[in-house]
Amino acid sequence: MAKKWNSIKEVHAHAKKAVNKKVKEVVKPETVLNYNPKNKGWVGNSIESDWFGIPNNSKKEADFPNLNLELKVTPIRQTRNGWSAKERLVLNIFDFHDEYKRQFENASFLEKTNLMELIYYEFIKETPAPDFCIKAATLFNLHDLPKEDQLIIEQDWNVIVSKIKDGKAEELSDSLTKYLGATTKGSKTEKNMTTQPFSEVKAHRRSFTLKGSYMTELARMIMSGKYKEPSEYVEQEEKLFVAETKLDYYTPEPIIKNIEQLKVKTFEEIIIEQFEPYVNKTKRELGKIFDVEIPKKNDKASTPILAKKMLNLKTDVQNTEEFRKAGISVKVVTVHSNQLRKTYSKRKATEGFKLQNYFDFKEVTETRWEDSDLYEYLSSTRFLLVIFEETSDEEIFKGVKFWNMPSSDLNGLVYETWKKTIDIIKEGVTLKYKKKNNKKGYEITNNLPSMRDNTILHVRPDAKLSSYKDDSCSLRLPAPINWINRPINMTDELTDYYMTKQAFWLNPTYMYQQIDELFD
Repeated sequence: MAKKWNSIKEVHAHAKKAVNKKVKEVVKPETVLNYNPKNKGWVGNSIESDWFGIPNNSKKEADFPNLNLELKVTPIRQTRNGWSAKERLVLNIFDFHDEYKRQFENASFLEKTNLMELIYYEFIKETPAPDFCIKAATLFNLHDLPKEDQLIIEQDWNVIVSKIKDGKAEELSDSLTKYLGATTKGSKTEKNMTTQPFSEVKAHRRSFTLKGSYMTELARMIMSGKYKEPSEYVEQEEKLFVAETKLDYYTPEPIIKNIEQLKVKTFEEIIIEQFEPYVNKTKRELGKIFDVEIPKKNDKASTPILAKKMLNLKTDVQNTEEFRKAGISVKVVTVHSNQLRKTYSKRKATEGFKLQNYFDFKEVTETRWEDSDLYEYLSSTRFLLVIFEETSDEEIFKGVKFWNMPSSDLNGLVYETWKKTIDIIKEGVTLKYKKKNNKKGYEITNNLPSMRDNTILHVRPDAKLSSYKDDSCSLRLPAPINWINRPINMTDELTDYYMTKQAFWLNPTYMYQQIDELFD
């Protein structure tokens, strides 16, 4: 039997009593005894049932139906940059057959999760969940978000609904939107697939979510004590209740100065239009316009400076309020003019780009595709590509493009390369020793996917120096290395289990294909 709560203030006061307590202190002893590390929802379900007396359910109505109040228990973690959300905030599972009939004002996520009691607990790796500490309890109202955020969320919702109306719900991806995501529920098995109204193709069941990047900015505001709770539910003398306020929080510089623009143009249109007056100008010309010195050789540093000047910003584009909340990654793509004389299939950008830092060999082999860092990054990240054409003596600004990886590429060739990488690591990487006239006197090649495979993705070293022994430039492999031609007297330097750190990169040919329309 669910506990009866009489008011939002009562729920909030009870939530605050849990702050600074460990999870095991607010749940029943038998719940702790039944803790299973594989149960990812254990913390939220346990607090919901034991602390608030709400039976675990997946009903469409709010957790506190008589109060129209939803309970959300979500993890945060400490990073070098301050508090960070560990995951997205799931709002509700939505029905393709229902959502497209709605207007934004009565979108399903607004109906179920308009007002939330948001409880933060600190996630610490290798710590059992019962020992996690509850850090904050906050009343969070979607209607109290800044007007600009609400307009961007509305644009995101329209993008999602448009995909449904176009009969392409199977193409939905978090990387299509900025703050509001349409996130898959569970693995891509038949039971998690569902029908859609305008196509015979089944699509992955999805939930509306607030993206991890957006939740990180919210967490930093809440944990610094800068977030203002809805005044009608909080006593005047009360302050936001958080366990500690180690870091101050300053709102980043906004990229959009006039939010009225968002009522008539998309976020992307506003940004692209600001760059347009400078298209086809050389870096030297841009340098004169913005009083930026352009080095004659090895110039990479001027690009982010020019980009922020074109947008009339004081901070780098990557660090603006909207880009941080949306988790948009800014990447520079350069194409040499001599590539344009080649046949289309052989054209490529000057280089590909690294997707993330090195991956852990053991961890990556123990992770399902849908849970992998690579899938998470490419399925949720939107990129702003800043594009230049390089000639023999100049670089020409060609424009910008918002880009996300199509789901067909992600779940096609990218998955295949990822799977091939995992299989090789599990079976044992093959390393070949060859004498060479260099500083070390030799080179080592491996059989991991490379650019020569002519696909979308490849694996490349991600360390200052190559290393095949236990040091800061290497990681241990889960299976022994298959050595070819390794000298007998070099087993201390070329060991059986250590290899240079590796990272995933997108291929230069693939990146040219994503921006080819700017070179027509």
